[in-house]
Amino acid sequence: MADNQTYTPLLADVLDHHNSSMDGEGMERSWLRLVYYSYMPFCVVVGLTGNCMVWVLIRSNRILSKLPTNVYLLCLAAVSSVFLISLFVFWLEEVAYYYFHEIVRTPLFPNTKLSCKLMTFIAHYCDFSSVWLIVLVGFERLVLLHRRCRSLSIERARGQIIGLLVALFICNSWILMIADVNQEKECDIDSSYEYIYDLMTYIETVFCMALPSIIIIVSNVLVVLKLRSHLKRIPSSPTVSFHTGDVISTTSVVQKSYTRLSTRFSVETEKPKKKEKSLRYTDLQLTRSLLVVTWAFIILNLPNYVYRILTTLWPHVFEGDEGEQILNYLKLCGHMFLYTHHGFLFYLYIFYSPQMKRRLKPTALKLLECYCLKPISEYSEHT
Repeated sequence: MADNQTYTPLLADVLDHHNSSMDGEGMERSWLRLVYYSYMPFCVVVGLTGNCMVWVLIRSNRILSKLPTNVYLLCLAAVSSVFLISLFVFWLEEVAYYYFHEIVRTPLFPNTKLSCKLMTFIAHYCDFSSVWLIVLVGFERLVLLHRRCRSLSIERARGQIIGLLVALFICNSWILMIADVNQEKECDIDSSYEYIYDLMTYIETVFCMALPSIIIIVSNVLVVLKLRSHLKRIPSSPTVSFHTGDVISTTSVVQKSYTRLSTRFSVETEKPKKKEKSLRYTDLQLTRSLLVVTWAFIILNLPNYVYRILTTLWPHVFEGDEGEQILNYLKLCGHMFLYTHHGFLFYLYIFYSPQMKRRLKPTALKLLECYCLKPISEYSEHT
């Protein structure tokens, strides 16, 4: 897509910066780009490792696997992994082209029309899906806190995920129509569909950035307020009253009235009280950890949102060489934060969730015992 037009010259400047005489500012830009393209595979490796850890921890625990919220998180981990794999393929194509093109004279990974459409669609689709899966996670926590009962089942959560993925597939199908390979054999936009790309950029800015961010922020604020009110109702320590009334001797008439009065009190106390539904402690812990995840999602995606909004609403601000330089800086920073989100988001969930943190070491030891420390005699002859 349009981002590839920036990736290609940026990487070219990084790889041949030693062949050109540059001033300090140019060298600084090249080092920034070098860090950027070195950071991409790092986020891919770290992110895939974290996503696999979440899958193993949730699927290997009976209690965690029955939580509907974790169904959303498992799908989010899978979608994020596909995005990271597509990012790694793109990184391989760029690096292989600039390192091996002058040697072999043919691209190591030929960029065909089908691969261009497919990889561009997968990257946009997975990024779009991860945004709305985070929205589902935050909204589910909000409904749970206000209804005081678990109305969402695993089957219903799976149905919501399937419906969401199908709807997002339809919404992103326009990418399959406009993505194409240009004359330089680079994945780009078909010039005859540029008006569609401009229109969908505005729509995507609203439905992929503005609307989800507003929903997540409002949901998180309401969740925080509900948690505070719930924790205030929990007494820190039991209160005991040592004040007792004086014993007074009474006449027979007063005794009869006292008997009637005590009988009325006993009848009132024997009335069954309506049992108030309360939240489980595990739900409170999970809600707190998911608040960290959703706030981190907003913070790490905000730079990319700001870049998209600025280039969409005020493109004339970045005209000229200086404006283009600022635009490249914003693009680099926005994408680095976006890759950080996909690489480190689930580590926050693991280490801020007491249940996940407790299961981390036992699960690792169990896997190590099963696959690495198992005696040879215990294996069958056919393995």
